[in-house]
Amino acid sequence: MANKSLRTTYLLWLFGGLFGAHHLYLERDFQALIWILLPGGYAGIGFILDLWQIEDYVKYANEERSYMEQLAEKMQQHKRPPLNTVRIYGELAVADAFGYLVMRAIPRELFPETHIPLINSICAPFASALGIYVTGNIGVHEGSFGSALFGAYLTSPLYFYFNSPVFVTSAASADWFNLQSRKWRRARKPKKSLPRRLAFFSLCGFIYLSLWSSWWYFNCAMASQGIEPVKCKHAVKHFSKSPIRKEPIFVLKDIWHNFREYGIQEGWNIFIKAFDPTGEKNALKVLGLNDSSTLQEIKARYIILSQEWHPDSYKNSKQKQSAKENHSKVQEAYAILSTFQTDRLSQYCPFAEQYEDHPDEMSDLLLEILDCK
Repeated sequence: MANKSLRTTYLLWLFGGLFGAHHLYLERDFQALIWILLPGGYAGIGFILDLWQIEDYVKYANEERSYMEQLAEKMQQHKRPPLNTVRIYGELAVADAFGYLVMRAIPRELFPETHIPLINSICAPFASALGIYVTGNIGVHEGSFGSALFGAYLTSPLYFYFNSPVFVTSAASADWFNLQSRKWRRARKPKKSLPRRLAFFSLCGFIYLSLWSSWWYFNCAMASQGIEPVKCKHAVKHFSKSPIRKEPIFVLKDIWHNFREYGIQEGWNIFIKAFDPTGEKNALKVLGLNDSSTLQEIKARYIILSQEWHPDSYKNSKQKQSAKENHSKVQEAYAILSTFQTDRLSQYCPFAEQYEDHPDEMSDLLLEILDCK
């Protein structure tokens, strides 16, 4: 096997180190995997620390005599590898990241709420143990997955009482792994073929992206003015018609003005509104209304525009097609605004709900004054 070049390793670290290019070159696949999944080894920390370790990495890869003799001497002095603070923190960080990702990726809307603690107690410890195992088997250290898994599952009962005790799981898994199975790697890993390495990284990448996709589709949500946060998958649909997309310069100036005049919170609120995650701004524009419009005004405007753009009112094929598109936009806008207003009214006018089946018992005038109608 050709020797690895120190110069090449430094160049790969400099230009691709955040994604583990130098580790791929040195065939440190577990370490490269972590650098790829958690860019730079958890927010770039590992990338920076690598700068002081690269020479040793290359010496180990090339099995340089002086380095291997020093390593053999260490193994004779210490029956087991001494605990390393950086490695321990690395194990905990990766285990936490994996555990939390799996928990966030579980599609809660597909399962009864009462089943979620059980699912978390199975999936999160497994993911955390995997993080401990991968990190603990980098370089000249190794240990068994079973010990990491056993330590993690000791904390399973906690998931029935706490929302996300992932850190406790990671700590328990790391403790059991390091106490029970941590040892020196006395034989080099068998060299893997390129197709096998590609298959390994492809499978890991597919699983990782699937978890993120599940989180984004089922659980990712943005804060909004409504009671319920807006799902990211719905917010993305409205981005193309949002103020920040259509008038970026004006919106950014408005955000900066509010940030300076009224503080961070108000600036942030304007920033979120600019993305129009609920689609409310565009819906108001379609109906020709403003922010202060009541539900009654929205209904009235919807009826007018719905009749105006009804396809049956047009005979020309082009006009009919245009009317059909506009009619669809009006219906969509009304659905968005009516839902938004209903949520807002249920927040500010909860007492009105008890009169829904008996509208005659509540004065229309009172509802109008309170803007609950």
